[in-house]
Amino acid sequence: MTLAWAAVGVAIGALAQSVSGIGFALVGGPLLFAVFGPREGVRVAVVLSMLVNVGVLVREHRSVMVRRMLPVLIAALVSTPVLVHLLSSVQSQALRAAAGAVIVLGVLLVAAGRTRDLGPAGGVVAGLVSATMNVLASAGGPAVAVYATGAQWDATRLRATLQAYFLCLNVVTVLTLGAPDWSGRRAVVLVVALLAGSAVGAVLAPRISHRLARAVTLLLAAVGGLALLVSALSG
Repeated sequence: MTLAWAAVGVAIGALAQSVSGIGFALVGGPLLFAVFGPREGVRVAVVLSMLVNVGVLVREHRSVMVRRMLPVLIAALVSTPVLVHLLSSVQSQALRAAAGAVIVLGVLLVAAGRTRDLGPAGGVVAGLVSATMNVLASAGGPAVAVYATGAQWDATRLRATLQAYFLCLNVVTVLTLGAPDWSGRRAVVLVVALLAGSAVGAVLAPRISHRLARAVTLLLAAVGGLALLVSALSG
């Protein structure tokens, strides 16, 4: 798997997240894991995701719902260091398979959706599941997106609040996992791809429906997750 394909995944993932609030790791993660391996791929995905989070928050920070985010965030932040420790000795191939399975499961959860608001208790559960998925595959979005759908957050507030949540969670994840060990060339190529995707997403976000953006994101994520899972199981 070449760096060019990873850059394509990063650009499309950044575009998806800028438009729908989730999707960067779901779409770009499988290609990053293929290029860097499961452990290093998570580190790279988390750092790049932080840049996307900041980019979206710069234009939409006023829409963040801090109180609604707190139960989810506290549960995720507290559990992340514990999860990193528990998963540190797992074999790379098993991590690849788990990452692919987590991405596919996340897509199914978001696609299924629900309409019932489970309140703060549901937020704590969503935070725990999200932290687990973030450590495994840098894909903590689906669990929180399902919770937010039930709480009936509107599209703009959902997008902004998810970025604030992910930024906090990603900072803790990087501090726990450590920074990625990538070359300057790879870093430059992927950051440029991310900026290009984010710029296109910023232009498209006000012009396309949230439903369409989510459908495309989920389709791309499902294909990527299945490819990662199959490659791990057949390797």
